[in-house]
Amino acid sequence: MKIALIAFVFAGMATHAQAGLFDDDVARKQVADLAASVQTLQQQNTQRLEQLEASKARMLDLVRQLDAQKEEIAKLRGANEVLQFNLDEAVKRQKDLYIDLDARLRTIEQAKAEAKQEAKLSEQDSFDAAVALVQNKKFKDASTAWAKFVADYPNSDKMPAAQYWMGMNYAFSKDYKSANIAFKNVVENAPDDAKAPDALLGLASVAATTGDKKGSRNYLINILERYPQSEAAAKAKKALAAPN
Repeated sequence: MKIALIAFVFAGMATHAQAGLFDDDVARKQVADLAASVQTLQQQNTQRLEQLEASKARMLDLVRQLDAQKEEIAKLRGANEVLQFNLDEAVKRQKDLYIDLDARLRTIEQAKAEAKQEAKLSEQDSFDAAVALVQNKKFKDASTAWAKFVADYPNSDKMPAAQYWMGMNYAFSKDYKSANIAFKNVVENAPDDAKAPDALLGLASVAATTGDKKGSRNYLINILERYPQSEAAAKAKKALAAPN
């Protein structure tokens, strides 16, 4: 009976020992699981922290980029304002220059017009004075006056008339050769001028005076053919009708 009791006690102790060992294994497993879970969480937290740090770094970089862009925009805005100011000033200067230039051109044009008007008056005065000398039979003075007129106004629209009066002055001075040259200058170089038929009449008169009756008649006929409505034509008709 004692032996059986002792065996029962040992059996109980063995069972209790096995139960204790089993509990320790479970505990160790739980501890190991917990440690693994903690390690996993730590790793996850580390990764999250690294991700947060990376995100923070990216955000800081973006902030720096934004600040740099803002600074660049501010510089560009400032530069644009300077350019706009310079452009406005340039436009203003250009406008002022244009106004000044326009005023100068107007002044120059006005001065030119006045000078031209004065020259025209002076030209007319010179022409009228030379004609008056011929009509007053001051032939020497007239020759000087016409020479000066030709030198002063070589492009004058009165040049055909001047040549005609020079021819008349030469004819009155009995310089018939020079008279013929002057009259022919009108007929040949300005056939449409009002003095052209009168110049032909002057040629006819010089021819008649120098004894060239045939030449004189030809000039008179030429007047009738080319300038039938002119006053010179009426004179030529009378001259042709007059007895030789």
